[in-house]
Amino acid sequence: MKKSLWRAFTKSSIFLMFGGCLIFPPLSSTSAATLSIKKEPNYYKVPFEDIIVKGQVTDGKGPIPGVSVKLKGGTATTVTDGAGKFSIKVPEDATLVFTYVGYIDQEVQVKNQTNINIRLVENNQNLSEVVVVGYGTQKKAVVSGAVAAVKGTELAKSSSVNLTNSLAGRLPGVTALQGSGEPGYDGSTIRIRGINSLGNNNALIVIDGIPNRAGGIERLNPNDIESVSVLKDASAAIYGSQAANGVILITTKLGKSGKPQFSYDFSYGLQQPTRIPKMANSTQYAEILNELNIFGSDLNPGEWGAAWNSFKTNGTYLSTGGKTINAAYTPGQIQKLSDGSDPLRYPNTDWFKTVFQTWSPQQRHNVQINGGSENVKYLVSLGYLDQDGYYKNSATGYQQYDMRFNLEAKLSKYITTTLGVTAREENRNFPTVGAGDIFRFLMRGRPTEIAIWPNGKPGRDIEYGYNPVVSTTDLTGYNKDIRDYFQTTGKVEIKIPGVEGLKVTGTAAIDKYSGRQKNWQLPWTLYDWDKKTFEADGVTPVLAGTVRSQYTDPRLRETAGGQLAINLTGMINYDKKFGDHNIGLMAGVTREKVANDGFTAFRRYFISTSVQELLAGDEREQSLGNNSGDPNNLFNRARLSYFGRAGYNYKEKYLAEFLWRVDGSYIFPTNRRFGFFPGVSVGWRLSEEDFFKNNVSFINNLKVRASYGQMGAEAYFGDALQEYQYLSLMNFGTYIFNDLVTKTLSEGKVPNFDFGWEVANNTNIGLDASFLNNKLSFEFDYFYNKRTNILISRGSSVPESSGITDRLPPVNLGKVNNKGFEFKLSYNDKVGDLNFGVSVNGGYAKNKIVFWDETPGAPEWQRSTGRVTNSWLVYDYDGVFKDQAEISANKLNYSALTNNLRPGDMKFKDINGDGKINADDKIRLDKNGTPTFTGGVNFNLQYKGFDLSVLIQGATGGMQIVGLTESGDIGNFLEWSYLNRWSIDNPSSVNPRLSNRGLPIIPIATMH
Repeated sequence: MKKSLWRAFTKSSIFLMFGGCLIFPPLSSTSAATLSIKKEPNYYKVPFEDIIVKGQVTDGKGPIPGVSVKLKGGTATTVTDGAGKFSIKVPEDATLVFTYVGYIDQEVQVKNQTNINIRLVENNQNLSEVVVVGYGTQKKAVVSGAVAAVKGTELAKSSSVNLTNSLAGRLPGVTALQGSGEPGYDGSTIRIRGINSLGNNNALIVIDGIPNRAGGIERLNPNDIESVSVLKDASAAIYGSQAANGVILITTKLGKSGKPQFSYDFSYGLQQPTRIPKMANSTQYAEILNELNIFGSDLNPGEWGAAWNSFKTNGTYLSTGGKTINAAYTPGQIQKLSDGSDPLRYPNTDWFKTVFQTWSPQQRHNVQINGGSENVKYLVSLGYLDQDGYYKNSATGYQQYDMRFNLEAKLSKYITTTLGVTAREENRNFPTVGAGDIFRFLMRGRPTEIAIWPNGKPGRDIEYGYNPVVSTTDLTGYNKDIRDYFQTTGKVEIKIPGVEGLKVTGTAAIDKYSGRQKNWQLPWTLYDWDKKTFEADGVTPVLAGTVRSQYTDPRLRETAGGQLAINLTGMINYDKKFGDHNIGLMAGVTREKVANDGFTAFRRYFISTSVQELLAGDEREQSLGNNSGDPNNLFNRARLSYFGRAGYNYKEKYLAEFLWRVDGSYIFPTNRRFGFFPGVSVGWRLSEEDFFKNNVSFINNLKVRASYGQMGAEAYFGDALQEYQYLSLMNFGTYIFNDLVTKTLSEGKVPNFDFGWEVANNTNIGLDASFLNNKLSFEFDYFYNKRTNILISRGSSVPESSGITDRLPPVNLGKVNNKGFEFKLSYNDKVGDLNFGVSVNGGYAKNKIVFWDETPGAPEWQRSTGRVTNSWLVYDYDGVFKDQAEISANKLNYSALTNNLRPGDMKFKDINGDGKINADDKIRLDKNGTPTFTGGVNFNLQYKGFDLSVLIQGATGGMQIVGLTESGDIGNFLEWSYLNRWSIDNPSSVNPRLSNRGLPIIPIATMH
């Protein structure tokens, strides 16, 4: 009865039905005597009744469990059970949305139906997937550039706490080289398509549309990331002068409509070094030192055998010249080192084992809430990370607190706004001794000395007061490095009424960074034993403590800095479809300003160690100044850019895109301040042609594409940004005038008025294909990058006698070519409830120096031109002089290296054939420390609610120098060196003799 009356009366806007009564709406406020009939507001509308909708979801092979069934625009949601069935209560006019990973989303109108069965279609290739590109998104099907992407959900599966390490092996053409595992500094150096320049090779990092954000990519929370895209060819041209080394685009997650969803992620891991150098034990070390005593004497090599036999018998040798030579260790002492019968006097110390803990824990916690309506969506994320160092009683550790709040609001049919706020504190804690020195002295640690006494007190130092047992702890003080980031991004998108496809977007980002480093240094005490005196128990040695640090009083150095970065961007987009023709036009302007400042202060002579602040130190010997290193150095930077895109496709079959950017930078003189950087790409989807569809059924997608772009790189010389090189720059110094230290100014480099950008001309040809109903897919790219205008020094060709080599500015004359290929092969399928996938990717890149300044007259085999960048100049190893007979038969002159060839010395090839071995015989290798090939294999398994992912990644084609230890009486040797050496008992023609406090004659030599 109510329902009938409602529908009858609501045909007129005069009546309302409320609580079973008829109610007249109020009269119009324009006239009390005139009845005004208006369209009823929303709250007058008839509410539809809720109904229970049931059904089943299948894919043609069977039911699909775990499918999300959601009320569009509402909060009701459910998932299918093991039989693919669902039940949900929704209004009778509702629209249901069915989503499942690997399938195309479907929307179905209920229309008062109580039973709905759905068949989902697989979407293995995901050609409709949206890929993030520069200043926008594109369907994967119409992308004509070389763009690689990985989803944030894949990165979040990684146990690595540094995001750069999670990229390794996942993206073809992307190389991640991790140079350190120290917490807080364990990030990888990212290279896109290898090394392209003699200067800076870092990719541009863009986070939520904003480039060069402080803190970069390393410390982003992977749980907050929606996707990572890598632009490797002309697709990066839209970023102009900073895009020559490729661009990495990070997009963070936004909220999803629906009731609030709460998630908590926790991971706990244990880590240890992949490989620890295995050092010689005490017996081996003693044996080597005995050999060195013989080699270091003036004995004729003909007596070496007799001396060695005498050492093994009684520990001494009387030479034919009447000179007594003593062994470093007698036979009895070596026996005690070997049997461990007197560990205090004759220890066998493993310094790495003593200092390192077996496993170092790390943990990450993340809480995330997202939800909202169709008009307002939000995401809130809170994260905590803790990572311990490798050392026992470690003063090393890294803690991070991060927060992200992303809000998207649809204010009207035409206006959408988004707001992103992220805050992060990075807390790095270290001892006052750097990791480089710690590992250096761990390598040097003599196994014949005590590292830590039984009572827990540290043993004597290796040198300069350094004992890693103490150096790794807070007994030396502490070095705290705290960095705070607060970054905001606001965006407004306005669709222009009456012009379909026309949109104006304004973006503003304000980022603030502040950092403070506090290095509090304390003197420390080490303990030694005379190897005679014991406590009353007759067992405990009497130890004598001595301050062995290089300073005897506390001291404090503090560094502080801050940065304010502002980015303002405006864009206009026009996207329109005319029949089978699709066009997309975009133009924009962006303005960046970054101001960074910082200072450093030092004091000593503290009254008390209880007050660890500068105010408690004395003014004597204090120092104040500005920091010259990142991140707390001084600079002011500004850029102004204009950019755009014009894209076209016909039936998503023929594809074309033109990109451009005009960049202006403060770095260059006014007449060279702006540069134009264009890029063009084309594509052809042969699989959309009728002749192909009708004849090649097993290939579902086949696309060929090509691109060419001219991009820039800002002026780096080495790793330093060369700012204001068009000016005559001044250097600060000091000089004593009238017995006072006075600040001075002097001219540094002379100006370079032709100072400009590096220019990258990058060409790419690619192929995308999928087979077997899109289960099997393949991608391949070939690239050829030509880099010109690289900053180089002219110091090699200008003689030092000119007196101006250190005053000459770098010039834009360098040239480097780089070429290679990339591929990715993937297979994805489903068997019952089991989803599985495997993919293999790899990339090869090798560069060649075309021109840079080299020493005139250098022989061809020593020139780096025509070879890879950063290659090494070495002697070519040719074996070892096994005995005196081989030395006597030698015809080459080694006098430039040594005047006394002896058995065990290395042989080298006479490259120039002049009968002499000298610096002219060094050769230039065609390899460096960067691998030429990197790749990875990914396995994914999903079964109902369980997920398993396996990543195997690796690299080859590079070189690494190993074994350059400080060895001899100042430090230990590698066990490998002991096992692979020329010795008196085992003369070798392959392995050289060991030396004291150095290396065998030549530091680096190639071995074939």
